[in-house]
Amino acid sequence: MTDPLVSCVMPTRDRPRFVAQAVAYFLRQDYPHRELVIVDDGESPVLAHVPDDPRVRYVRLDRRHRLGAKRNLACRHSRGELIANWDDDDWMADDRLSRQVRALTDSGADACGLRELLYLRPLAGDAWRYRPMPTDPPWLAGATLLYRRAAWQAHPYPEVDVGEDATFVRGLGRLHALPDPRWYVALLHPGNSGPKALGDRRWQPTDLAEVLGLLAADQTFYAGLRGSLAPRKPGTAVTLASDLFVYDGYASMAEYLALGMARAGARVNLAPLTLDERGISGELRTLLAASRPEVPGPVLYSSYPRPELERYARREHFIHTMWESSRLPADWPAKLNRARAVLVPTRFVAGVCRASGVRVPIEVVPDGVDPAVYPALARPRRRGLTTLVVATTLPRKHLAEAVAAWRLASGADPDARLVIKSRFDMGASPDPDPRISVVAGSETTRGIAHWYRQADVLLALGNEGFGLPLIEGMATGLPVVALDSEGQSDACRDAGELVLAVPPARFERCREPGYGECGVRGVPDVATVAAKLRWVATHRDEAADLGRAASAWVHKHRNVWHKGPAALAVMERHVRPVRPLRPRRALWVPSWGRRCGIAEYAHALLRHAPRAFATAGPPRPGTASLLHVEHEDGLFTDATLATQLARARAAGVPVLVTEHSVHDGARDFEAAASTLVALTGEGAGKLRDRWPGKRVVHVPHGCPTWFPRRKSRRGRVLGAFGFLRPYKGFHRLLDVLRALPGTELLLLAYADSEPDVAAWRAASAGLPVRWEPGYLPAAHVARRLAEEADALAFWYDDVPHASASGAVRIGLASGVPVLTSPTGWFADLAEVTHQPADLESGVAELLDDSALRDRLSTAAREFCHQHSWRRTAEEYVRLWDTVDH
Repeated sequence: MTDPLVSCVMPTRDRPRFVAQAVAYFLRQDYPHRELVIVDDGESPVLAHVPDDPRVRYVRLDRRHRLGAKRNLACRHSRGELIANWDDDDWMADDRLSRQVRALTDSGADACGLRELLYLRPLAGDAWRYRPMPTDPPWLAGATLLYRRAAWQAHPYPEVDVGEDATFVRGLGRLHALPDPRWYVALLHPGNSGPKALGDRRWQPTDLAEVLGLLAADQTFYAGLRGSLAPRKPGTAVTLASDLFVYDGYASMAEYLALGMARAGARVNLAPLTLDERGISGELRTLLAASRPEVPGPVLYSSYPRPELERYARREHFIHTMWESSRLPADWPAKLNRARAVLVPTRFVAGVCRASGVRVPIEVVPDGVDPAVYPALARPRRRGLTTLVVATTLPRKHLAEAVAAWRLASGADPDARLVIKSRFDMGASPDPDPRISVVAGSETTRGIAHWYRQADVLLALGNEGFGLPLIEGMATGLPVVALDSEGQSDACRDAGELVLAVPPARFERCREPGYGECGVRGVPDVATVAAKLRWVATHRDEAADLGRAASAWVHKHRNVWHKGPAALAVMERHVRPVRPLRPRRALWVPSWGRRCGIAEYAHALLRHAPRAFATAGPPRPGTASLLHVEHEDGLFTDATLATQLARARAAGVPVLVTEHSVHDGARDFEAAASTLVALTGEGAGKLRDRWPGKRVVHVPHGCPTWFPRRKSRRGRVLGAFGFLRPYKGFHRLLDVLRALPGTELLLLAYADSEPDVAAWRAASAGLPVRWEPGYLPAAHVARRLAEEADALAFWYDDVPHASASGAVRIGLASGVPVLTSPTGWFADLAEVTHQPADLESGVAELLDDSALRDRLSTAAREFCHQHSWRRTAEEYVRLWDTVDH
């Protein structure tokens, strides 16, 4: 019996990027008997994204139609006995069709699909599950429908724009709901055809990591959606002037530069110097479609200085360029010196610029590779060694030396092969040896990893400004023999033994046509290169291990997606007036600028968190790519905060909340946040219990790492520090003074309450207490405690909420041994503080037991370094990066 033909019907309008992805999902289905019908009534046809495949048909409409009408048109153009809705903006597993055809056949229903549906919201960085109520009528999600043609013919779609699928489902007969929803993930974004009421109880947050795990290799596409889906941001635009095509170093790097800046939150305007759209990504096409000539704002010119640069000479501009010998062409420095700054890919090029007279700031922003395009590749063990050279016949590429070295190394080995990959037509092979293959021409593909896969070793012997073939080969796991000269010297030095480096045997004068005398450049020694090739041929296992380690190094240190944000950071440092070129991460701290522990916490984070700023009120629209609220009761009202968070998320801004005190019971603002952060494990547990499915993260409170010089002679001074609040137990320390004669108290406690001050003065009168009531910087507090105290005490009352103490961490960083009450405040510090059941006896023990004191001081130092503010900030930045693409 022949499998029935399934017609996948996809109405679309002005969604070129989504169309390309949806077509890819169709093409990789494992169900063989299928067709795709695309009905397009957008202003810009998407025919360029439709492959030349007999299974895919494109219907172009001459005017706009309602969505229901387009669905009916698609069904009329289809030929299948079964019809599947194929929404252009959702993710579908490779077995969607085979799974649904089997379910429909087995059930005998008119239609099948999902009743529960998973959703991803890229703009907010969260995931949701829609689950109808048990009392709801029978229903299936329209996007997931597979139905019989006869059922559609009996009840076509109503010709409306919203709700056409729900009405269609109600007109069907028997429905079958598939139980497992993990083969379909719908997308929530501003362009959805109908609104989604996320406040309805049918909608529940679900685990983002689980949903992202379903997307597997498609995660990169969805990670890149944020910049193109978000509403256009106000503020300064950055114009990128560059060649744009995929088969050239400068031009291919420019695509990643543009996309990297856009994903980092910048408004990117493209001004192509030359353009070949073959092979470029849908994401770049979207940027191109939105770009306009002469948009105000700084310009990043990415090319060598050519006549087109004059167009931007009177504007604020930056130049991204490179060179391959020891001196720049004579007319370059004057042109580069008109820029705000020059961006170069290697330290070598930076040195050449300075030596040639470039006086403006020069910043190194390395090129790199996309790990998704150049992953570590598995290679079969071939009988002979296949050597690859990616080069042209230009003299500086040293192709002749590469061929000579290969011949010397391979000798008469009949199984040895040499593949020369060039962009340009090289004519006949430079050597008549039949073992040598020449592949010429520009390939409009995403990289040339397929050629690296066919090789066992790469020769990268050219004079380069960066050395892209070297990095590409390493990324795929090839051992690489590389000339350690000019731009490649950076990678040879940085990667060390992971590159089979060949020093230049001599230097030759560089006289380039059109450029004149340009210093010297290195030339590799043929015999040395041949020796490296012979080592690879005779140490295949060691060479393979070398390649795997090199791949890991490149993916970590030469990831091209770092380039765009790094270029933006350079431009932000040098634009005048100084201003951000992308929205930054905002910390909303109502007490910012005041004497408050929450403000101190935020201040410590910002010292190590680039692109973040603090604000005492909600950030102005368009100034923040992410909103992180530092929450403490008394600083916010729940209703006001929940409203502000909802507004931020509606504008496409991810919202995170750190709850410094996690109370029992759900709060309104928690529902509005995409991610909740707790400072303690107990707090994170409370949040997870009441918000199953919502992302909850435990980020431990940060610690300073000062450890100033301690007092030289032991005494009996008990130190304490913090705001003068009743629950902090300072009055209990007065009982210690009475119980332990000869003990005195040094209290560094700021008081902003007159009743608290009066109560303290009355209670401490006549006792050996030195009280410093002023507000002291934290580092000064640690230094005073180290100089004067022999032990520190933080005897807080227990509280019903989960909190962490910042004051005790300042005490730990003083190096003085610390005693705390055995309460929830200090549950995570049990190994680094003394927590006795009785305060008086505990202080006596800590003052007298030298071994205990030494153990606690050592443990505190290790703890503070392990939980340093730098590490805490890095953990926050990693968290922000997951939702702020």
